[in-house]
Amino acid sequence: MSEGADGKLVKAIKKAAESEGASVKIVAPKVGGVALQDGVKLKADGQLAGTPSFLFDAVALVLSKEGCADLMNDSAASDFITNAFGHLKAIGLSKEAWPLLEKAGIERDEAVVELEDDLDGFLLHARKRLWVREPKVRVLA
Repeated sequence: MSEGADGKLVKAIKKAAESEGASVKIVAPKVGGVALQDGVKLKADGQLAGTPSFLFDAVALVLSKEGCADLMNDSAASDFITNAFGHLKAIGLSKEAWPLLEKAGIERDEAVVELEDDLDGFLLHARKRLWVREPKVRVLA
């Protein structure tokens, strides 16, 4: 989550995930959380630098354009994304988050999903690992 992120999208993800029995945790650049596009303050459950993506089954990156720009030189953001991809997790993202994924060298595959276009597809992939990605991220024996 970043400052200025789309609150409607955050609510939609949370509602959809919880309706399927998932729990949702908010990770933000700062411990205090973020102010969303509509001005609502969203409390963070964890800070980006101390809450690695391997703790979660899937990750959703809901960023504003400015928030993405702020994270472009943050090693914790790059690590968060790279580790999620390397651990074969689903990555949902707002359209504004693409530059951060591109900088991290993450290529789109079936489990890297734009949330505005395919929230259901993200939730489908969030239930499992994407094993066909494995040869792209590690040498197999």
